[in-house]
Amino acid sequence: MGMGVLLTHTENGFGSIANILLIIGAGGAFNAILKSSGLADSLAVILSNLHMHPILLAWLVALILHAAVGSATVAMMGATAIVAPMLPLYPGVSPEIIAIAIGSGAIGCTIVTDSLFWLVKQYCGASLSETFKYYTTATFIASLLALAATFLLSFII
Repeated sequence: MGMGVLLTHTENGFGSIANILLIIGAGGAFNAILKSSGLADSLAVILSNLHMHPILLAWLVALILHAAVGSATVAMMGATAIVAPMLPLYPGVSPEIIAIAIGSGAIGCTIVTDSLFWLVKQYCGASLSETFKYYTTATFIASLLALAATFLLSFII
């Protein structure tokens, strides 16, 4: 296969996944900034002083970050950077459970900062208040149910 053919296939393939690659890249950059600036470690110290269960804390950090940055992917990567330094403080909680808690939190705050909120609003033909009432409520309930399931899973594992 020649370089011209390879370039054509690459251009065709990247068109459909460009947004995903940009979001993942932004999440990775946000994660690196949190770590290299020392902010992740500082937040970890502050948050560990809250004496909150680590599963709930991981869920809450991801939930708040999703509301702030508008992307569940970026929120999960940022929450990982913030929560990871605290894991040695909780040897009884597996990192896999914390990862599930972060994912559970990241789906729960789908508001106007999230492009998916607007996508759902447009495709469903809903008003802004209807989207808040039904979609945001549904994602928050799903997040709470996932949090409860994470707690149950933590007792099994």
